[in-house]
Amino acid sequence: MRVDEIFEFARNLKPLNSSEILPLNLAVGRVLFEDIIATKSLPAFDNSALDGYAFAYNDIANPLKIKGIILAGDKNSYEINKNECYKIMTGAAFPKGSDSVVMIENESFDENGNLIVPQDTPKNNARKIKGEEIKSGELLLAKGAMLTPANIMLLAAQGVSYIKVLREPRIAIFSSGDEINEPWGECDELSIYNANALGIISALSQNGFKSEYKGILKDEFSSIKEAINNSLDYDIIITSGGASKGEADYMSEVLNSLDFKPLFSSIDARPAKPTKCYKKDNKLIFVLPGNPMSCLLATYIAVIPYIKRVAGWSNYMLESQIAKFKGNLKLKASRANIVIGQANNGEFRATNNNIYSPSMIKPISLSNFIYISDIGQSEICDNQEIKIYKIS
Repeated sequence: MRVDEIFEFARNLKPLNSSEILPLNLAVGRVLFEDIIATKSLPAFDNSALDGYAFAYNDIANPLKIKGIILAGDKNSYEINKNECYKIMTGAAFPKGSDSVVMIENESFDENGNLIVPQDTPKNNARKIKGEEIKSGELLLAKGAMLTPANIMLLAAQGVSYIKVLREPRIAIFSSGDEINEPWGECDELSIYNANALGIISALSQNGFKSEYKGILKDEFSSIKEAINNSLDYDIIITSGGASKGEADYMSEVLNSLDFKPLFSSIDARPAKPTKCYKKDNKLIFVLPGNPMSCLLATYIAVIPYIKRVAGWSNYMLESQIAKFKGNLKLKASRANIVIGQANNGEFRATNNNIYSPSMIKPISLSNFIYISDIGQSEICDNQEIKIYKIS
């Protein structure tokens, strides 16, 4: 399946339809489960945007008697009459009858100590009007909104301390293969350490998702089926290894026996090609390649956008930008090619001239963006503008 079709499949996924309630201080980055209606106008009352003198604009040509001072937090009622004013501090409530403020930096007085208002002071200067930002009863935040720090502030300003958010998907991660050992164990010369699981976990964490590592699946039908069957309380299961067509790759057979249907069985892009995704009801299972670079690239291209979509993110695609390619690179036109590289100051350079093996890790560790070529594209020319995707 083409990469653009993989992305389109993500669009068609349904977000989880269950919620949880969190303290507001723990809700940043989460997705709002329901509309929030403002219960308090902002500002809650007419107040001053700066330190100065509150007066009635109709009296601008006259000396103004200063009746006193109003501090922020003062809940007493104040009123001015003709040719009067109050000294007022930032955030303090406007006295009745006033509509404008003279900045304290512009103060001047006549011989009797009355305020002289500069004639260029505009009407309603520094006046924050009740409800000009938000009116009580208005929609404050819509269901599906991402709770950014600014949105958290909006909710806190309404007196909200707990908030209902979309439950995040529960994610289980397995590795597969008799040849791999955990990094915390021993490994002989004919075995390899399990790098994939920690790469996947880290990529998910980098994008705000927690996951649980469930261990290594051995290449045996019954043990794989038991492990997957015992993990179906998770929303998403991710495995690496067992994605190709070798004799000992049982994953597809196991998933078929559990009535999972394939969403896609490959990605038409080197080196992420042997990547599969299965679906049953609202559960997804990804079968990623065993080669580390292939595995991590498939995680960025397919897994993370799908998880973001299931988690209710409206912006679930990889972050992208337009950059100028530096150098000249030949490509195989019969397939899409993933070019790994570094982007800086609007320029993109291929790492090691895009010469790598899918089993390598170091080239992608030196890269922060990827370019995905179109099928039929045979080269990228110097200074050609291309769309690149952020991976770190």
